[in-house]
Amino acid sequence: MEDQSVVAIDIGGTKTRVALLADPARSPDLTLLDTFPTEERYERQLDQLTQAMSIQAHGLSAKTNGVRIGVSVGARLARDGGAVAVAPNLRDYEGRPFVRDLAARCGVPVRLAHDPVCGLLAERRFGALRDADRCAYLTVSTGTGAAIFLGSAGEVGQALSIEFGHQTLDGDTRRCLCGQTGCLETYTGGRQLALRYGRPLEEIDDAAVWDALYGKLALGLVNLAQLTRVEVVTLSGAISLGRSGFLDALRERIDTRLRGLSLRLELAALGEQAPLVGASLLPDTPEWSILH
Repeated sequence: MEDQSVVAIDIGGTKTRVALLADPARSPDLTLLDTFPTEERYERQLDQLTQAMSIQAHGLSAKTNGVRIGVSVGARLARDGGAVAVAPNLRDYEGRPFVRDLAARCGVPVRLAHDPVCGLLAERRFGALRDADRCAYLTVSTGTGAAIFLGSAGEVGQALSIEFGHQTLDGDTRRCLCGQTGCLETYTGGRQLALRYGRPLEEIDDAAVWDALYGKLALGLVNLAQLTRVEVVTLSGAISLGRSGFLDALRERIDTRLRGLSLRLELAALGEQAPLVGASLLPDTPEWSILH
């Protein structure tokens, strides 16, 4: 019988996690194999991943055990899904053929997707988006990204990666790490805020900072609802999951702006595990169903 297990990798701007899922098509249960700080240098990251899958993971070897590999990454991908195109928080990864390089090291097929796409896949299969037609997954963490699905509940449909955090807001003059001026992420991205204020966002108690974050994020979500008519958004990421009252603050601000449409907000049922679970679903997800 063919081995159904998948090694799932989530490469965030701050940390990388490696997990094993025995049968991801049926269950989101995972065994966390390793967690380590994401290497900013691309080759070092590949070394760490190879080590995690061959040595630290209880003797696991993708090459000898025939498991498949799915990878979630906090970066915009090339249209063929094989390489990192733009990664403001991981510049050395840009232009690198990640799929080809990791597959060559492990000897098995590798699938790669933007982390919000993976979160969306997981929440549609097991979480808060199972019954949703027009829906989105939003991560608010080191960076701010989203993926949308427009279709009918139960359909495979297409998941589309969007640069939610790099929509430009009129009147904003902050310079973004991506090179643009006025990006939403200059108010909501954990790394950019930490660089601006000299400490992690979770250590900042300044009400003005959080009010700006809620206000700009709510504006971005209103734009998303008006442009795509999504009806429910699931939020994940360290910032949205770790801050008490986060959803209530957003709902209040959205309600003062949005007219003619309704937008429901939910926290990700799978929490911070969603990108890992979604990465494990990639090997069995048709390539045409993801628009990078």
